[in-house]
Amino acid sequence: MRRSAQCLGAALLLISSACSSDDNYVLSGYGPVIISPVRSSLAAEMKFRDSGGALHLQWVIAMTDADDVCTKLATHPDYFQNPIESFDAAIVWVPPGNLGTYFVGQQDINGSSAGNEILVGRALADGGSGQLTRFNEVVGVGGSISLSQFNVGAGGQAIGNFDVGIVDPTGRAREFVGKFKTSYCVAMETAQLP
Repeated sequence: MRRSAQCLGAALLLISSACSSDDNYVLSGYGPVIISPVRSSLAAEMKFRDSGGALHLQWVIAMTDADDVCTKLATHPDYFQNPIESFDAAIVWVPPGNLGTYFVGQQDINGSSAGNEILVGRALADGGSGQLTRFNEVVGVGGSISLSQFNVGAGGQAIGNFDVGIVDPTGRAREFVGKFKTSYCVAMETAQLP
């Protein structure tokens, strides 16, 4: 009986945190990656290069446990490729121009797509090159990204939520759920994403 009460308590705690009034949160289904609290939540319109080399516009949202990432991107556009500090980040993107719900893997007629990834950056204490681990999206499991607002340019913001999956190192699908209300980050427009 005691074990059941503990499980029930844990479930209620998870439910209450999922229903909190916080503007930004990420619930992780993979224990080693914790993006809580969300200290930076940013959005930008960016260009992604596809496997054929063509560029496509994307609306991108990045949420991380590191402070002041927009300012850091201004001097380190490769922040998400070559970590200058340790961070965990959830990055989601959708085709630009329309609000609503997108399913991971969905493409528009211009080649832009909806997708996600989880990044784990680790800076080395000796000042050497940082290490980056990238967890790719899972397509075909109903992962979704919803936008109710996305304003392009300085002073804009994006509002929405996501429920997506990634593949962990053992090959298992893991769920990440989040809610965001971001500031538009002009410096992120030219950032280098993995």
